[in-house]
Amino acid sequence: MRKHVLRLAIAVGLVLLALAIPWSTALAADKFVTTYANEYRPGVVTINVGDSVTWVNDDDVPHDAVGNGWSTSMLTKGDSDSVTFRRAGRYPYTCSIHPQMRSAVLVRGSAGTVPPTDTVVTQAVRTDLPGSWAAVAAALIAGCGLLLMLAWPRRIRPGS
Repeated sequence: MRKHVLRLAIAVGLVLLALAIPWSTALAADKFVTTYANEYRPGVVTINVGDSVTWVNDDDVPHDAVGNGWSTSMLTKGDSDSVTFRRAGRYPYTCSIHPQMRSAVLVRGSAGTVPPTDTVVTQAVRTDLPGSWAAVAAALIAGCGLLLMLAWPRRIRPGS
């Protein structure tokens, strides 16, 4: 019986790991833009289709990033927000409070090129994925431990 439970726990762990891999690879492609002194740094970010950009406010005043059909939340000092870009193109953006703050995200397609025209973003989404491999590993360990606790046969000792 114990061999079956162990095999089941290993199989469940492998399935959970296979499901977690797409989340971790998406996070690996994340680029960061910092807002400081009423500027976006770096000014222009180049990513691949499916990658995310995270804006981090390191300024004493609030900022956001607003493009055509997408935006981050209003960020105060220390806050961050991410957008995932699902189509190749050039995505200019600005801060809604400070219109002089301007920049762009260049998204390369599968051929590695960026279309020359500005594009209306209809498939940018904010991401709320797990923060790291540590979170994925903790979830896997907790899930396997719970499965073992529920499936492991309990022995009852006489007189207890």
